[in-house]
Amino acid sequence: MVDRFYGSFVTILHSHIPYVLYHDEIGENWLFEAVAECYIPLLNMLKKLVREGISPKVSISLSPILIEQLNSLYFIEKFRAYCYMKMELAEKDKEYFRNSEPHMQYLARLWKNFYYRTLSIFEKEYRCNLISEFKGLQDQGHIEILTTAATHGYLPLLREDASIQAQIKMAIQIYEQCFDRKPEGFWLPECGYRPDCFWTPPVGNGRPGDLNSYMRKGLEEFLYENGIRYFVVDNEQLNKCEPHNIHKSSMETYYIGNHPVTILVRDHKLSEQIWDFRVGYPGNGTYLDFHKRHGPSGLRYWKITQRTLDMAYKHLYYPKDVKHIVPEQSDHYKWLIKKRLKANHHHTGRPAVAVSAFDTELFGHWWFEGCAWLYRLIRLINEDPEIKIISCKEYTKENPAYNRVYMPESSWGAKYTSDTWLNEKTRWVWKNIYKAEQEVRYLASHFNSDKKLKQIIRQIIRESMLLQSSDWQFMITNNHTKNYAEGRVVEHFENFNRLTQLAWNYIHNQFIDDGDWYHLNHCQKTNNIFKEPEIIWYK
Repeated sequence: MVDRFYGSFVTILHSHIPYVLYHDEIGENWLFEAVAECYIPLLNMLKKLVREGISPKVSISLSPILIEQLNSLYFIEKFRAYCYMKMELAEKDKEYFRNSEPHMQYLARLWKNFYYRTLSIFEKEYRCNLISEFKGLQDQGHIEILTTAATHGYLPLLREDASIQAQIKMAIQIYEQCFDRKPEGFWLPECGYRPDCFWTPPVGNGRPGDLNSYMRKGLEEFLYENGIRYFVVDNEQLNKCEPHNIHKSSMETYYIGNHPVTILVRDHKLSEQIWDFRVGYPGNGTYLDFHKRHGPSGLRYWKITQRTLDMAYKHLYYPKDVKHIVPEQSDHYKWLIKKRLKANHHHTGRPAVAVSAFDTELFGHWWFEGCAWLYRLIRLINEDPEIKIISCKEYTKENPAYNRVYMPESSWGAKYTSDTWLNEKTRWVWKNIYKAEQEVRYLASHFNSDKKLKQIIRQIIRESMLLQSSDWQFMITNNHTKNYAEGRVVEHFENFNRLTQLAWNYIHNQFIDDGDWYHLNHCQKTNNIFKEPEIIWYK
């Protein structure tokens, strides 16, 4: 019999890749790498736990734009080709290293087997349908799937309420189509939150007659209206909340604003132990280095060695060496979780919750050994009767919040503000987004039942949503594949403008060049997302 129960552990994995299909090879490879090294290994790990009689209870958010890509027939075809290509490159590496580098030849053979097994599991066990596999785990009660904004738009800075509604409603539509139920949990992109307030857009001007300042609803109100009952924030965001005269703890949940929407708070200390490369587990020198790759193949043969070491001096990777590191680190993390819960229980006399939240792609992709670490952690928690792992939904149902807080505009970005997404480098992006938002609203007000016009406006909505993706602003700010991100912003805005002119010409019965119809068809093929965006959302 258990003398004490100290509390629950919630782990949240946020899965998102921006829309990259039908664009260049660099972008598409981001998706294929994440599928091969993260999503498939993650599913393998979760299913292994279930077979062993353990329900993982992990909460996983799947962005709608990621779901659209994983469900695409084009993705299936290209992912197969990607795996065959990697197997061929590994074979060439194996031959290249035959006489000079026996250990690298061994690693090349491991890579070839890795992609062979990955493709075999994808085709035979998962029937090329990863979303169906996630659905099966949720239907059996082993995981919880959360949603997020349709194209991962940074919601606090969108100007039109209709744009926020559309991002949320589109997400719910995709969720219901894929999972046969409504979502209750939501991942705010970049943990970006805004309260209800009187607001002046930071850039750009409205059309003549538009008010440049007006009242905006808090994001929790949009979520509540759409059936969402909880979302995740960072611990630093909670610290900024009012009232300031109450003790606030990341180990409690809170209602936010004026609606019964609950926030779960990401524990900074527990999260830092993993995501901070300087002190976190993934920075261990024995692990596979993510950045250094063999030129001809792009395959990785080196270990981290030292975090600050020049790439030229990295040592070769030895898989056997990590076998004792993973258990040590998972043991330590489980100890940290229990220590946090036990200390809180000592001070409050009641069980609480410890929440850790990460990008899913960390596990298996950026941190190649991450899935093995997570597997062992879940097993360890399952074996300890004094703590338990639980999903967001289960915890909020069993432990309703009893305090209410009011949060300022904030995010989990630099300085916990919106600065990462709005700054001098990205101001031009927001000018384009705001122009597109207004044009969509005006077009929606002129819409009639004409089928061809409906087709045009729906593609305009798709381009507008793709333009809003927070990924482009993040990449530009951090100079991470900046040229790619800027190119995508320009592309979607140019598509938007040309399609908008087509729509107005069609509405006013003006001459339309055959090239404009060809361009519409091209956009419908290359940016083929969200079959039924509703024009009524923008009216």
